[in-house]
Amino acid sequence: MNKVYIHDPKLAYPNKEFVHMIKNEKYHDYTYDADFPYRLRGFKCMFIRFWIKVVMIILVKPVCAIRYSLKIKGKKHIKEYFKLTDSKGMISISNHTTEWDSIFVLLTRYFKFTEFPIWQEGAESKSGMLYREVGGIPMPVTSSHGMAYAYKAMRDVVKENKWLHVFPEAACWAFYPAVRTFQNGSFKLAYELNKPILPMAVTYRAPKGIYKLFKKGPNATISIGEPLTANYELDKKEAIEDLMARSRLAVMNLMGISDEKENDRIRNSLKTYEA
Repeated sequence: MNKVYIHDPKLAYPNKEFVHMIKNEKYHDYTYDADFPYRLRGFKCMFIRFWIKVVMIILVKPVCAIRYSLKIKGKKHIKEYFKLTDSKGMISISNHTTEWDSIFVLLTRYFKFTEFPIWQEGAESKSGMLYREVGGIPMPVTSSHGMAYAYKAMRDVVKENKWLHVFPEAACWAFYPAVRTFQNGSFKLAYELNKPILPMAVTYRAPKGIYKLFKKGPNATISIGEPLTANYELDKKEAIEDLMARSRLAVMNLMGISDEKENDRIRNSLKTYEA
């Protein structure tokens, strides 16, 4: 019997990687050139983010406690991360299972704010401006030049001693119980800036006790693993691939998955649909 909790065995997932389960109607039309503001800055943005922090402290954490009975495990590893680096800049990663994932991540560092890449489709949706106001960096997959500018924006976040969180799976798949294919951008960045990767994982568990009486959805846990550093004895390409592979395994282990073989077994047991 699989030890990994699967919330809804009837839920079907796309049969292709990096395909979003939720389709967003296009609301904004941007030109992704050198003049596009990939990171929203300035007094107005900082003012909005300050009040979002206030709302998180007053309202969002209690909502997470009620809706998901959120547990945070492994916070000590955040301190271990900063023992490995000479600055405050941080790169963290996790799987991507709900729109609440970003909030779960934020609550691991209560008074800090993360910036994070968002898919072009999300940035151009009706909620896209809100995502950008709270730290989203659009990743324009239809523009190679735009992707280069977006990558530079991600570099700048870390170089400015701020917190960059990346969902290497790119797309959000609801309550997905395994680890999907990673994109290598965050690991390339970690290698180039000589920064560790801090792995995190969101997992779910069946409601127990009083939660059984009033909720249908699962409870959630976000676990933080030990920071991982690149092996600079390897050449660049190999070092990036090695760091990505070790980070994938770390996320799996945090989810209760022992290795790629078990991960594949879980993935193959899930229903899919033609994307």
